[in-house]
This record gives sequence, C-alpha cells and structure tokens, in this order.
Amino acid sequence: MSTPDKPRRDAADRESSADESLVPKLSEFPAPVWPQGEPRIAGATHIGRVRRVNQDAFGRFDDGDRCEILVLVADGLGGHRGGEVASRIAIDSIGEQIFSGDGDPATRLLQAITSANESILRASRKDRTLDGMGTTIVGLLLTENGPSYVGHVGDSRLYRIRAGLIEPVTQDHSLVATLVQEGALTPEQAHTDPRRNQILRALGVRDNVEIEIAPIDIMPGDTYLLCSDGLHGMLEDDAIQKITSHGQRLESIVESLIDSANDAGGTDNVTVMLAQIPDPMQSRGLRGAANQLIESTRSAFARRDDK
Repeated sequence: MSTPDKPRRDAADRESSADESLVPKLSEFPAPVWPQGEPRIAGATHIGRVRRVNQDAFGRFDDGDRCEILVLVADGLGGHRGGEVASRIAIDSIGEQIFSGDGDPATRLLQAITSANESILRASRKDRTLDGMGTTIVGLLLTENGPSYVGHVGDSRLYRIRAGLIEPVTQDHSLVATLVQEGALTPEQAHTDPRRNQILRALGVRDNVEIEIAPIDIMPGDTYLLCSDGLHGMLEDDAIQKITSHGQRLESIVESLIDSANDAGGTDNVTVMLAQIPDPMQSRGLRGAANQLIESTRSAFARRDDK
C-alpha cells in the first residue's frame, strides 16, 4: 500500500499572545478519510485568564491510504518562550513522522513520539535560551480497519465518553497521580494538592523518555476527548461529562468546555480536542426519520392537490 509523500495535514498553529481576545480559536477538520463514515473532530486552545503566553498546541494529521487519523495535544513547559516552542516542535515532528515507513500503527506512534523527544532536545542544545524546555503529549491514532492506539507522556489526558459515562483512558505521569495509586492521597485531595502540576515525565527533558502506548477499543458512538491540564485541572470529570452530553455541535461543545474552565479560574492555558466515532445505527435512525418526514410532507401536498 502506497503512502502519500505528504499526508493531508491540518495541524493548527494555536499559540496566543497576551493581547489576543479571550475567544477560543476553533478548528473544523473536513475531508473524508474513513470511507465508511468519517469521525467528527474539532479542537481549540485558549490562553486562559492568567497566563501571558499560550504554551499549548494541538493538531490533526491524516493518511487517506491507511485510513488513519492522528489527533494530538501538547502542553509546553519551561520559561517564557521554551514551552510554546517545545509543544509546537512536538506536534509538527510527530505529524511529519507518524505515517513514515511500513510499521504497524503502535510502532509508528512510538517512533514518532521518540523522534519528537530528540527534536526538542536538539533545539534546546542549539539555542541556550530554550534550555530546559519540554512538553507533555497525548495522541490518539484512529484506524478504521484495526485497533486504534493512544500514546502519551506527562499529564495531558485522553478521556472516553461512552453510553453517557466518562472515564480517563490515560494515567497521568505526575507526582499526585503516583500518590493516589499508592493510597497516600484520595482523588479528591489530588485535585487540590499544591503539587498537582509536578509531572514525572516530559518530552525534551532527557535523552530517554518512557512513552506509554496502549491499544484503544473503539466503538461506534464513542467520543474521545484529549486535553491539557488547563481543562482537567479546572473541572471535575463529572462536569466535563455533563458538558459533552448536551448534544450540541462538536465545535460548540469544545467552546463550552473552554469557557467553563475559564469561568472556574482559567489559571492555565486550556486545549481541547474531541473525536466522535460515527454510529451507523444512529445514522440509519436519522435517515429513517428524515424519510418519514419527506413521505408525510408528500402526502400532505397530495391531499391538498386533491381538494
């Protein structure tokens, strides 16, 4: 199977300066990649209410030949400039590498994130003003004909919303998450613990980074939410689930999540991506309802013409 030299790319440059308005920049990602039903995807980032620089970044990359879609969120760290550079390098590097070679999706995702770590390290060693920069990463590689995969480093998260229930798919690589696992903190205590921003892994900090790759059991009707800690640090999981269940357009849900994080304090940059897996049964139901409406309209006009 051939791979295009340059797969379709919709990586969104989403860094914000301090003078920008507090309106999220939304990105809609059109063009079909899955012939049997395209996932609906939307994303946005916002500088928040406190920070002067947006160090988050996000992007989407597609390979039509493989019927694969990659969505990414990165949360940079390190100085006034370093974090936004690191997150942008991570998104661009992974997007450029993910569809290279003939490896299976899990192998390619691991290699792409590893390559991003190396790219960030090279940039920081070349420019001493970027020394110490790094970034989290969470990526969801959706495949139409086979298992999908999540790869992550740090505390940017992937959630799954299925049948009205929300659950985190990833486990934060952070101090408080470790303390919760060990029983030293409750999840409620972790949410307000002053050490909650201390992460244990990041891209661009060390030559070798432990990258977590796991298969995802995708089902029709699922919604997947990728976010930086600017969202999950401001809102409880139940509040996130409630907002996503409103049945609005995906872009409106993204905007509502960001608005809610900002209303809760907006102490950090906040980035959200949503990927909704098509549900053939729901589509058939909608088509059936539409056909019924058309037939009833035709009947009404026919009765009027008979008079």
